[in-house]
Amino acid sequence: MTKISIARATGCQDLRSHTPPTHSVAPSLWEHALRAMTTSMRSLALLVGLALSPVALAERFANLEDCVLQVPGGSLSAQARCGTLEVPEDPARPDGRRIELAYAVVGAPTRQPRPDPVFYLAGGPGQSARDVLPLMRHTLREVNQNRDLIFLDQRGTGASNALRCDFGAVDPFLEPDPDVIKSLYRDCLDSLDADVRHYLTQDAARDLNALREHLGYGQINLVGTSYGTRLAQVYLRAYPDHVRSMILDGVVPTRLVLGSEHGRALDDALGRILARCSDDPACNERFPDLPAKLADLAMRYESSRQLTLVHPRSGRDQVMDLNRDGLAQALRMLTYAPQSQALLPLLIDEAARREVPERIASQLMQIYEQLDAMISVGLEAAIGCSEDWPHWQTMDATAEADTLLGPGMREGRQMICEIWPQGDVPDDFHTPFQSEVPVLLMSGEFDPVTPPRYGEEAAAQYPNHRHLVGQGQGHGILGPPCTSMLAARFINDLDVEGLDTTCMDRLGPTPFFIDLLGPTP
Repeated sequence: MTKISIARATGCQDLRSHTPPTHSVAPSLWEHALRAMTTSMRSLALLVGLALSPVALAERFANLEDCVLQVPGGSLSAQARCGTLEVPEDPARPDGRRIELAYAVVGAPTRQPRPDPVFYLAGGPGQSARDVLPLMRHTLREVNQNRDLIFLDQRGTGASNALRCDFGAVDPFLEPDPDVIKSLYRDCLDSLDADVRHYLTQDAARDLNALREHLGYGQINLVGTSYGTRLAQVYLRAYPDHVRSMILDGVVPTRLVLGSEHGRALDDALGRILARCSDDPACNERFPDLPAKLADLAMRYESSRQLTLVHPRSGRDQVMDLNRDGLAQALRMLTYAPQSQALLPLLIDEAARREVPERIASQLMQIYEQLDAMISVGLEAAIGCSEDWPHWQTMDATAEADTLLGPGMREGRQMICEIWPQGDVPDDFHTPFQSEVPVLLMSGEFDPVTPPRYGEEAAAQYPNHRHLVGQGQGHGILGPPCTSMLAARFINDLDVEGLDTTCMDRLGPTPFFIDLLGPTP
């Protein structure tokens, strides 16, 4: 097992950074997208300033302070109003130890905002909501015209007593001994100023409700991404009277054991993407027999091989251990977004033909660096070991053994959970429930971690729902203008049947790269 599979990827639903990953292949796609987004955000900031001055917003949130939040590892930043809230670490001991939670508010640019704000719930588990505020503020800009946006760092993430582990003692690109991994997790656990048994999803839902009460809101609208959709549903079950509507983007069904189906979901997504290449005359002519090439590549790296590569950021020689697990993790991350899906045929074909798969291995290096900045490993372990591992360890292991990911994620989870304390989880935690709250579910056609079938499964719990599937899209589809506009209309009108989704017809896959210059003209 590579370090990334054990310490970073086990069980996580949303491992991508919300900043576009850099690739050694055609970075111009990301650069143009970033420039366009930055320009749009500047225009939006100007309009907001004309609608309501910063002084007026400060009056509405007089007890909060001005702050500037930045996406980790990126250049995007945004202004907000920030505050903290103290809550009991152990809800059963309200007079015991207390922890401080950090949150940020982006006020609606109007003097009379709607009384029901939007609470954004980040993915992971382990991602900070405030870290992604600059991007989600842009995505939810239409919602924000008349509703406040609230970003609470879940306990154990960001500035809310983060459960961070320092793994700097080992080289991230070399395969460590399992005993070293265990030692690192033990040392991390000993270093944390926290009782990790109380950093679970149910605790996060209780914190959300405490913040709702603290800010004086009656009902709220929930928008969750990936793991955030689990948190949204846990909150809805616990506090149904306080939820006006819910948007689930990259849906985690209630019964799902995080990590247990990642292998199958990745194989399904890769299979469909490669089949699309086979159906595309130009792609098929340039990259024939891709499934067989991928299978050969996986067999070649069944055992770890040491490579010497040029690091994509530093330009220096870097020694790296690559095995099947690392190969699978790199391909998995490339499958998250349509822009990087377009590179898969080229990268798989090139790697199969060469002795050293430089570009895929370079992608893995960048994945490690991004995950290190964005995921609170201790929180991921706390949730995975308490909420999911007790069920996962009883499941048939053969179902994942034959996938590209193989058993590595299960083995990594077992290793961690032999060390990490487990908290108490309700017996019905994974039992589906019913709610009449209006729900908008969103799925990407080629999502490698929360496929559309998860959205269909979850929809059965919510009679008043609409499930949108973005053709050619990956993990999380709220970002494009079409879907962000639909989200705003849904929250405003709560009309799932009357929602005009014709703009979804214009969504589709990014054309395949035929060579390093891009798609065919």
